[in-house]
Amino acid sequence: MRKKESVIRGYLGRTNRKVEVFLNNRGLIIPKVRVLVRNQIYLSILGMLIFWIFFSGSVLIGFVTGAVLGTFNFYFLAKLIQELVHIKKGAVTPLLFSFYIRLGLTALVLFFSIVYWKANIYSLLIGLSVVLLNVLIFGATLVGQKVKEA
Repeated sequence: MRKKESVIRGYLGRTNRKVEVFLNNRGLIIPKVRVLVRNQIYLSILGMLIFWIFFSGSVLIGFVTGAVLGTFNFYFLAKLIQELVHIKKGAVTPLLFSFYIRLGLTALVLFFSIVYWKANIYSLLIGLSVVLLNVLIFGATLVGQKVKEA
């Protein structure tokens, strides 16, 4: 039994390292941000598998659309925030520009998924709320840790 657990831990460790390297190569250089994005990807995939097993049709389409949309928005926001931290002047303009571009694209995807793909609105909201679940889990893991104050 212990050999099986060590094999699983080794596989998960290798997978985590591969995902970490992938995200680091894409510009996510802050370790905790990488952990947040990595966990977002994992939670989205886990949710999609659960919905794929138990649901079909419009409910599945709604959850997958919401989870993918939330994950992409979360990834691009995390990447943008890391870059804006280093800009001393004029950081508001790129932030607003990026926000409105993402908002417009999100609105288009939501419109098409509801009107043309007939996605279930409740499962779409559940898919989008995976981001909130990720942040809550991450915050809960930080509760017992000591943090340096500024």
